[in-house]
Amino acid sequence: MKISSTVMPNKAFEILKSGNKCTIIFYTNVVLSATTDGMTGQSVDSWDYEKYELEINYNPSLSAQITADYNTWLAKAKNAEKDTESQKVRDYRDSLLNACDLQHCNPEKWTAMSDSEKLAWATYKQSLRDIPTQDGFPYTVNWAVMPADTANKLSDALAAQESKDEQTTRAQIAFGTFQTYTAEKTGVK
Repeated sequence: MKISSTVMPNKAFEILKSGNKCTIIFYTNVVLSATTDGMTGQSVDSWDYEKYELEINYNPSLSAQITADYNTWLAKAKNAEKDTESQKVRDYRDSLLNACDLQHCNPEKWTAMSDSEKLAWATYKQSLRDIPTQDGFPYTVNWAVMPADTANKLSDALAAQESKDEQTTRAQIAFGTFQTYTAEKTGVK
């Protein structure tokens, strides 16, 4: 993760112990730059760097192990971060696909869509599935734009018909014709 701070990291890594577990924090690619203080308008030193965290079981020789093979440990931390970020993006992508299936591409709406609308939704869903293959994934993601839900015309029409049916039923009940109608239909008197 890229960080900008007015505090310079004073070591390449640190170990934060918590019971039998620990978090190793790596600081790499530290670069000094100047920035303007938002309160005073004065120039202040700022450090840009990358920070990676790795959670593992603690052992007393861990610091020596990391020092002896720093690049391998740093690579483990970078991979752990990438895996975590990848899962976050996939989870969000999956929620978009699920919402699409439930709200826009359910069987009722799908059958009412034109071929061009079906193609637009199929293309959108495929672009969501292809997100993990994008260059820069998971740190840079180009999200597809959801197609217009023109199938809502069907939903609106169905809702209007249901509302009309409800109003008719209420009127029949109010005027006593509903029970008579029901009794005649079922043969019950």
